[in-house]
Amino acid sequence: MDLLLLKHLSLIRRLRREHSTVTVAEIKLFFDNIVSYIKNLIYKNEKNDCLDLLTIICDDLASVHTLRLFENSFLINHPIFIYIRRTLEMFLVKSNHLQSIPMTKCEENCFYTISYLISQLCLYRNETIESFYGAISNETFPITDKINIRDETINENSRKSNLIANKPNLKVTCLSPNVSKSRPIEEIEFDITKIPQKRKFPVQMISSPIKTIVEPATLSLLSSDLPLKKYQEIFLTKIFLTKLIRAIDDLSQNEYSPYHVKYKVIDRLVRLYSKLNIIDTLIDPIVKCLCSKFYQQIFTTIESEQFRLNPKQLFFIYQCSHFIIQHEFPQQEQIINLLCPTMIHVTKSIIENILPMDGDEVDSTYYYDRGIALHALSCHLELLNHFSLTSSGRRYFKQSNIIDQMMNILQHNCLIDNACENKELFHADISIIAYSCMLLYNLAYEKQIFSILKQKNLQNIFSKLQSSKDNTLQFVYKTLSTILSHDDIDEENEPMKLKKAYAEYFEKIIIESKHKITLSVLKNIKERDDNVKLRFLNETYLTNLSRDIEHLSTTKYPSNALKYKNVARRVRVVAKQETKEVESLLDSVLECLNSKFYLEVFEKIDLNKTKVTSRAMLTNCGLAAKHIFFMRECPEFLFRHDYEQRKDIANSLGKKMLEYTKTIFEQHLSILIGDEGKENVDETKAARMAALSYHIKILNHFSLIRSIRNEFLSLPIINQILLILQDQSLIDSNGRIADAKIEVVEQALILLYNLGMNNDILSMLRTKDIFNICLKLRLSKDKIIHFMSHFLLIMLNTSVYDDIYDPHLLSKTCIEYIDKSVKEPRQLYQGIKLHRLLKHLEIIVQNDTFNESLAEEKEGISVITKCICVKTLDEKNSDDQKQEIFKKIQQSAVFIIWKLSFYGPTTSTKLKSNDLFIEQILMLLNGNSKKSIQHAKAIIWRLGSEEMIRLEQIHKKKHQRQNQEDITGDDQFLSTDEWDESIPYDVVISYSNNVHDKILTIKIYNRLLSRGYRVYSEKQGKHRLELMKKAIGKRKPILACLSSAYRASKVCMAEVEYANKNSSPIIPVIVEVKYKIQGWLKHIIGGKNPIDLTQKNFNDELLEVLEEIEKTKSLD
Repeated sequence: MDLLLLKHLSLIRRLRREHSTVTVAEIKLFFDNIVSYIKNLIYKNEKNDCLDLLTIICDDLASVHTLRLFENSFLINHPIFIYIRRTLEMFLVKSNHLQSIPMTKCEENCFYTISYLISQLCLYRNETIESFYGAISNETFPITDKINIRDETINENSRKSNLIANKPNLKVTCLSPNVSKSRPIEEIEFDITKIPQKRKFPVQMISSPIKTIVEPATLSLLSSDLPLKKYQEIFLTKIFLTKLIRAIDDLSQNEYSPYHVKYKVIDRLVRLYSKLNIIDTLIDPIVKCLCSKFYQQIFTTIESEQFRLNPKQLFFIYQCSHFIIQHEFPQQEQIINLLCPTMIHVTKSIIENILPMDGDEVDSTYYYDRGIALHALSCHLELLNHFSLTSSGRRYFKQSNIIDQMMNILQHNCLIDNACENKELFHADISIIAYSCMLLYNLAYEKQIFSILKQKNLQNIFSKLQSSKDNTLQFVYKTLSTILSHDDIDEENEPMKLKKAYAEYFEKIIIESKHKITLSVLKNIKERDDNVKLRFLNETYLTNLSRDIEHLSTTKYPSNALKYKNVARRVRVVAKQETKEVESLLDSVLECLNSKFYLEVFEKIDLNKTKVTSRAMLTNCGLAAKHIFFMRECPEFLFRHDYEQRKDIANSLGKKMLEYTKTIFEQHLSILIGDEGKENVDETKAARMAALSYHIKILNHFSLIRSIRNEFLSLPIINQILLILQDQSLIDSNGRIADAKIEVVEQALILLYNLGMNNDILSMLRTKDIFNICLKLRLSKDKIIHFMSHFLLIMLNTSVYDDIYDPHLLSKTCIEYIDKSVKEPRQLYQGIKLHRLLKHLEIIVQNDTFNESLAEEKEGISVITKCICVKTLDEKNSDDQKQEIFKKIQQSAVFIIWKLSFYGPTTSTKLKSNDLFIEQILMLLNGNSKKSIQHAKAIIWRLGSEEMIRLEQIHKKKHQRQNQEDITGDDQFLSTDEWDESIPYDVVISYSNNVHDKILTIKIYNRLLSRGYRVYSEKQGKHRLELMKKAIGKRKPILACLSSAYRASKVCMAEVEYANKNSSPIIPVIVEVKYKIQGWLKHIIGGKNPIDLTQKNFNDELLEVLEEIEKTKSLD
């Protein structure tokens, strides 16, 4: 078995490649080995080798890429698929007796994966694709008897290619007329090694077809020896269908766990039959499932925080109902008679279970948490709508109180408000309102119900729906309003006409809105980039959110109450928006942080009792919703929006946080120190560590204020932080820090770094063991700990810049910090100010290894230059304090750039290509800072003279204007990226990158194309010379577009010299006015008279070029 799996893995890896080389013969041989293994396997109770093997194989083969060769008669008729089908049939039978014979885990896995492979094979369509050159034909002719009929572009009379695909008939090219005919196809014995590989690919793979070889000699044998089948004929037999029906019947009678594999497999198989439109025999068991007690009970099992339907709910609520809705059955009347009374009967209990009762006070967030339950209700209402489309179905509604139930739904104001705010039908609140209105206007075509609806007060509902943004809601309420505006109803089956009108209405909307999509996307991107407030952040939304935040600052709820979760989510969203409207929430957030609840959540740590994903566990560390709201969300909002009143807030809230620190550290610091710190970290400990890191982060924020830094001198906080960092249990025997402790260590190091701005504290730190602590911590693989340890070392001792551990990681982290900080209005990131970071970076760049790493970083140079341009990027912030910060940032950045400019010519090239940077450097030469002027002059000296730099800037702007004018012209240059061996090029064009040269070269290129010539031209890039050498190596004529820029270009001269050495014909043309060929270039082109294409008679001169090309072709 192990050997089989090794072969399987090798085969799968090759099949999954974009250009696979696997043949049908290889797959057949592998299948033969599997069948042989299964036949010869000795059964043992303790082993499931056969099932394990089938599970692995089916799971891997079910992907789209691996199915590309399976539409082959040899594979379709292989016995392995019979084994797979019978295995699934066996599991279907066993699944009906699970109470007495439960499935093992191995059997469940095999049951699931086999159904997956069968579904993929039956639905997969491996259709032949017409290539660019014409359709593929299996018919073969002798090479001199007939033209290539595969090429539909060839005119049979003239045997000349048309202009669309101008190419010769490859089957007769270079062959004399009297060549003997090819050997006719002989009847030979079939050979498995000659299995053809027909070019058949699925529609979605047109862009990357696999090059395969078709062996015509065996095509006729295929069609005659083996029957042509479809996979659904092999798998979906009558016996299989009978067993599937029994399995569905079993689901209507017996109950299993919600995530049982049987629900998943039956759901998949029902969906498969539905897509293949094999539906008539399945309708009876589906109806039984909908009429069973489980359908009504399943709605009661949906939990408030559930974010998706489990397999059992999905099967009963969605799959069964949509199986009825999506198809038309011969026994439609019988289905309605069976289902309609049951569905109407259970509607009331379903609505009462999902929607709040009358008199319950709920807000809009209630519906957010019940989203999946609302979706389930919309599926039920959609099924009711389906029954209401016919008169036979509507008569059952007349005997019920369904009208009152729909009116109760439409009277939920918060539900309607949410529906009006959203815009897509897949929102559950929209679909519920829409299907409720649809059901009412369908039933209105019964006179009895019409008269009842006329007496109801629906105008209030209509007025609310007028503001809806969704087109469905607009259609349904207007339709219902129009129907009820009439005095009488007398048309039968009108709902069917409305259904058609509804489809036409949306078809028109989609067509009209198509041309707006691109503009809408661009607008949304611009809004995000400019930090424009989101559409839902209107005054009402923010007012309601402010009220909810204030409410949580005064009212106590259980730790895992949904109220905390909902408000925290909304605060997290709005915190990212830099607008004055959002900043109005700051007062409400401060009330929460100043309230008694902030300290209470630290005094009693509660865990999240609901099931969370692994990702959520990493970010929340299992803390309850209340703790996350007070510890994380409120402080994060404060960090982003308090910069205009930070000092005032620090003097009040900052001092209170310092007082709280004593209590918090006394309660939680012990888990990181001493014997308790050596113990394993469980879920409770991890939550306490996360809480501790959140509080230290707040201290970090306030430590940026000078008055608060002074307060630390009289408090034991610094010594307590040092206890954490120097504890022996912090780093294990492998030199690693536990994941739960990393965040605490990160925040502790940042706090010490920020406090070091105070000279007294810095002097105190130098007396402690912090230097040796940082030497150990810098070995950490965590990038922030590694980064902060180095910067703390530099802060403590500026002479240690020579000793840097992993300079590549440090440079990468520096670039990340600078890039994030320079984009922020406050010029800080992760609690570190940009100007302070750059000040210490000035020292570190004196390390040559680090300097080299920083210069080689992909975005290294560009990110540092942003710091020099920061004044330009943020001109609106013009107060004195900010200007002083910008000045410090700029001075440090200029020094760092000067140090980087010594590292190779690549750095100079990057700097010279940045126009904004050059302008700023030139401006600094006229500035007031002597230090900046000195470093700016040094940079200019490295890049060239000031006069030359200014001249280059003028020329560059001039060329940019010319390029913009050129782009608007009709002649667009189409360049080839790489030499294509399959294309018989007629000429290779060589040109310089000069703007004026390119204008004329583009004109020549397009004229040659219009005349039917295949022209190869390589764009300006790193590998141009290598690719042009490939092209010239084919001895094709080279059209050299000569000019002074061409002569000055080393690449161009290398190309024409290489062509001369390889005896490739050179056709010289002049593309610069009054240019004369002299010296070495004249020698290379062999003294030929160049064709001057700069003259007025361009067309006449171009004819000479064409004649030269034809001469070289005739010589070839």
